[in-house]
Amino acid sequence: MPSRLTKLCYVLMGTALLSAPLVSVSAAAPAQPPAQSPVAQADPAKPAPVKKARSQAAKPAKAQRDPQVYLFRGLANVFSLGMDDMSKELSSQGIPNHVLNHANWPRIAAEITAKYKADPKATRPIVLVGHSLGANAALLMAQQLSRNGVPVDLVVTFDPTTAGPVSPGVRRYLNLYQSNNGWSSALDVPAGAERRVVNSDVRKRRDIKAELSHFDIDKNRVLHEQVVSEIARLTRAKPKAPGKAGALGKVATANKVAGSL
Repeated sequence: MPSRLTKLCYVLMGTALLSAPLVSVSAAAPAQPPAQSPVAQADPAKPAPVKKARSQAAKPAKAQRDPQVYLFRGLANVFSLGMDDMSKELSSQGIPNHVLNHANWPRIAAEITAKYKADPKATRPIVLVGHSLGANAALLMAQQLSRNGVPVDLVVTFDPTTAGPVSPGVRRYLNLYQSNNGWSSALDVPAGAERRVVNSDVRKRRDIKAELSHFDIDKNRVLHEQVVSEIARLTRAKPKAPGKAGALGKVATANKVAGSL
């Protein structure tokens, strides 16, 4: 029969065997999740920012200018051939123009009005030139265009046989007339319109030496140079190369003299 000492040894051994697994389980460290990378992960719910490309707005094309330059002959359509000569000079400067009989002005006024209403910026400048009855027609046509709401940039009259009408819608009048030939007249100048209505009495001009009549004033070279120069400035036409302009090189002097009269 085992002694008390032997029993005590068995009890201690059994206790040690039972407690060993418990200690092993309690001492084991719980599993840790893997460390997160320091690089931030993209959130699939948020789309990546899109870089906006700089788009250059296309510049609008400049409107193509369509100058309206009309020259009107006088009585019977044969006494104002100086208008045809001036037409050739304008064409040589690259300035489109039209020569017509004075009776055609109502139709031309309607055509210009329609063009201007369709495209005001392109239908410029508007220039009217005439001799004798053609000068009268230019004055009447300018008045009609003004009533239609169409601005006229320049009206040039060679020996008009009437003093008007002078309309507020015209930016500049240049009246080239002779006070001593019994045919022509100075234009009436409304109050406050002294700067835009110029009456140039040809017989008093120092730059014109020849004696002119009502039937050849429209053919004078000096006057042609002055008018062509003004129209070229309005239409922004390039001047002729030296050697081809002829007497046009004296335009600045002629304008200066005319402006002082």
